[in-house]
Amino acid sequence: MFCPKCGKQIPEGAKFCGGCGNPVKPLSEAPSAGRMQFTKAAEPPKQQKPSGANQVPLPPANLPSNMALARDTKEEERKNRKLTIILCIVLAVLVCVAAGMGIYYVKVLKGDASEPDRIEESKNIEGEVETEGETQAESETQTKEEAELTEQTETAEAEGVVSDTNEVVGDTILENIPKAVYSYSFNDTLGNAKVAVRNTPDAEPEETEDVEPQYVRGIDDKAVFLDGTYGIKLSDVERVGDSYTIAFWMKADQLYDWAPFLHIGHDLFDSEKRVRLWLGQKTDTASVAPIISSERALTEDSFEIRPGQSMPNTIEPGVWYHIAFTVDGSRQGSKQGRLLGTLYVAGKYVGEGDVVPDTLNTDDFDVYLGINCWDQLYPVAFDEVKIWDQVLDAGQIQELYSAYE
Repeated sequence: MFCPKCGKQIPEGAKFCGGCGNPVKPLSEAPSAGRMQFTKAAEPPKQQKPSGANQVPLPPANLPSNMALARDTKEEERKNRKLTIILCIVLAVLVCVAAGMGIYYVKVLKGDASEPDRIEESKNIEGEVETEGETQAESETQTKEEAELTEQTETAEAEGVVSDTNEVVGDTILENIPKAVYSYSFNDTLGNAKVAVRNTPDAEPEETEDVEPQYVRGIDDKAVFLDGTYGIKLSDVERVGDSYTIAFWMKADQLYDWAPFLHIGHDLFDSEKRVRLWLGQKTDTASVAPIISSERALTEDSFEIRPGQSMPNTIEPGVWYHIAFTVDGSRQGSKQGRLLGTLYVAGKYVGEGDVVPDTLNTDDFDVYLGINCWDQLYPVAFDEVKIWDQVLDAGQIQELYSAYE
């Protein structure tokens, strides 16, 4: 039998429905099949709520059936499946849209970034073309300079070792000796020097082109030879100051008293302005050669530097001698207004003394070899004449002399 209210099956003999609690009549009391009676079901009596906290309450009279709950559950599941499918579709669409937008922006950004790259690449190409042009021009210039340098080197090698900073003797660069300001080797040429002659016994020498200079074997290659009729003027020498060094090689075939080796001066015939420095041979009871004599007429100063008693003081005819002297403008001589001069022969110190200032510290002076304004000319050869605008010390003088041995 089934409950007429909720439809749940009721076991035989039960007075109430187990599903909704509705009272039921036994089958014996049911109306006959031929005449059905419809009566209002009596409401169940209200039950007192039993005392005690652990008693299970009776199910409410209006509790939905299991079938309705099952149907509702299935319907809810169908709705959830539909919602899930819709969400998946929406999510897939969103992913596709996002991917498409990402690809688009990447292309756009890449295109924007590549444009400057293309411009820069174009600039680089133009720069490379210009650089290649410049490099080619520089290469051609460098090649030309290298060719010139090679030519200069070959010329230098053919002519011997050269240096812009140091003196060179033969194939040796003298590292301790600076390059001379003026240098004359006289190898078949006078260079900037000139032939000078004296037409009368007391006169300043004059340059001439009427006399052909002679050359002989020198201490290093060739040397100029003066036959006793002319001398040499170093016409390009200019002011070098009060500190200087002069060195040269000489060989005289004959020597006379006051024979002039080197003569420097200005206003030589002016009794008030004359300044001169003379290096030559003078004979007396104490010394035969060489000496340095200097004079300044304005102050009536006149000095001589002679070799000391223990020093070599003789110059022999037919022998090459290296003579050097220095004047130190920073060192006072024996008195104020005098400078210290030092004489060397064959690389050795032979004496020192006073020298008048301003000999080479003026704009108007002349430098002569083998000739002056008064004394007898003589046959003599000169070679490797050098002038420095500084003082060489004794060690440098010795090194210079030894380089020719």
